[in-house]
Amino acid sequence: MNPSRTTMRGRGARQLKLKKQRGVAVVEFALLTPLLMTIVIGIAQFGWMFSNYLMVANAASSGARYFAAQRGTTNPYSSTQTQVGASAALLTTSKLTIATSVNGAACSSDSSCAADLTSAGGTSAVGTATVTVSYTFAPLFKGSLSRLYTLMPSSLSASAVERVQ
Repeated sequence: MNPSRTTMRGRGARQLKLKKQRGVAVVEFALLTPLLMTIVIGIAQFGWMFSNYLMVANAASSGARYFAAQRGTTNPYSSTQTQVGASAALLTTSKLTIATSVNGAACSSDSSCAADLTSAGGTSAVGTATVTVSYTFAPLFKGSLSRLYTLMPSSLSASAVERVQ
């Protein structure tokens, strides 16, 4: 047998096998791409939601600290609203809802909050100031490919409680 003929047959067979494998790789990639894209989009959606939640929680904490220190001022409610808006600067402020309460009783004006904070503070009484921030959450991706937005919550909410100073 001629050794040059066997090496030619071996090379040709290897080249043919490589061409077949290229086709298999394309088919495998085509089959796995939707699954991989769904996973990537899901990770991005969750990251976006978690980032927004951290900003909402930070705004509630900052607002509660500020609100608790407003005893004796004339405009604690509107000042707290401004503080929460500044703390949540990266969020759409029109989608924020801010609620304040002193010792569990809701207050929604400067006069009522000022009176409640004054009666809650002092050396003998221990009062608590609570700020709750809610945010209407908009998912990062929408569309027929990424139906993961149906699994995400439509609003995020966080509360923080501080002792009245």
